[in-house]
Amino acid sequence: MIHIEVPVHPLTGLGRAPYPRVLAAAALSNLGDGIRLVALPLLAATLTRDPALVGGLTACAYLPWVLFGLPIGALVDRGRPEVFMAVANVGRAVLLGLLTVALLADAGSMVALYVVAFLLGVGEAAYDNAAQSLVPKIVPDGRLEAANSGLVTAERVGQDLVGPAVGGMLFAAAMTVPFGLNAVTLALAAALLAGIRTARPATPPRDAVIRDAVVRNAVVRDALEGMRWLVRPHLVRTVVLLGCVLNFMTLAWESTLVLLAVGPMRLSDGGFGVMLAAGAVGGVAGAVVTPALVRRFDRRWLQVASLALCAVVDLLLAAFPTPVMGALAWGGTGAGFAVWNVLSVTLRQREVPPELLGRVNSASRTLSMAAAPLGALAGGALAAGAGLRAPLWIAGVTLAVLAGAFALSVRSA
Repeated sequence: MIHIEVPVHPLTGLGRAPYPRVLAAAALSNLGDGIRLVALPLLAATLTRDPALVGGLTACAYLPWVLFGLPIGALVDRGRPEVFMAVANVGRAVLLGLLTVALLADAGSMVALYVVAFLLGVGEAAYDNAAQSLVPKIVPDGRLEAANSGLVTAERVGQDLVGPAVGGMLFAAAMTVPFGLNAVTLALAAALLAGIRTARPATPPRDAVIRDAVVRNAVVRDALEGMRWLVRPHLVRTVVLLGCVLNFMTLAWESTLVLLAVGPMRLSDGGFGVMLAAGAVGGVAGAVVTPALVRRFDRRWLQVASLALCAVVDLLLAAFPTPVMGALAWGGTGAGFAVWNVLSVTLRQREVPPELLGRVNSASRTLSMAAAPLGALAGGALAAGAGLRAPLWIAGVTLAVLAGAFALSVRSA
């Protein structure tokens, strides 16, 4: 049978075009995640007001990247990324369904929340790594910025703009609803991904015993190969290390923001979600305008500006802890991260050899995500000992110094 494939532009029209399906799945899953990302810390705040314990919840969500990031990247390179994405979404949907049932049975506890956050982090590590490896397989090189910008926009709209406002209001009405709705959105996203198929990489020997041994050794070897490539001197390494510091400093204050909001700011549960949603406009705008900014400005100077913006809004919120300033800090940080992430991901997709992309993506994300739980734990401890605004002061000053140093290196280069 002769198969004729009708060419479809990868950034337009749903139909059978793969990228729009990935974009729609990202929009759904990020909407649900945005709802949960507000509801989960609010749920923790009903169980404890200890900043260290609340910060530990955020740390649990990022810890899987440290433990499993490298082998996940190696496995993605040996399989089809869309399969990893679909399985990760189904697994997270089931987990959130179980959490909903547990809450209905009044069986919630901080230990249970830690376990849920950790397992959700495992699924997120698999999904995000596979998604970054899938994009260059289905989108032409010249459209990578636009494609990545679309995905980051979906993330910012879902996780920062619509999701938080909806999540706060739903939690105020019934604490179980946000988690059940997140399960539904993840299941729908998995269904969208089911129609995508990319080429299968070469398979190991067929003999079961030999095959299993080869796979185990190859996964370890491949994971280390991705890290070895990343630590060589080049721009990708510099950007990844800067991203690690940015993640550490931002999570140091974001992990306890809920306590600042429901405490000194005197916000209600719904008000906390609305504050984050109002600020998310900045993150959405950052993702939308990144392709236009790239056409007008040097990419590295745009990353310097991203660091500087995050530093400024951190210092402003530290000085003036009000709901308006909280929205401004959340939005400014979202805009800075949106521009930074689009440029960082695109840089890796262009500079890393295709056969190593999954492993290098995983290695870079492992380093970045290792900084996140450390930042959350450090921020929680600092807030407990020196006050809820202390992490903001430290983050703002550190990022300002970092932006200045990166600017000097860009100028000399």
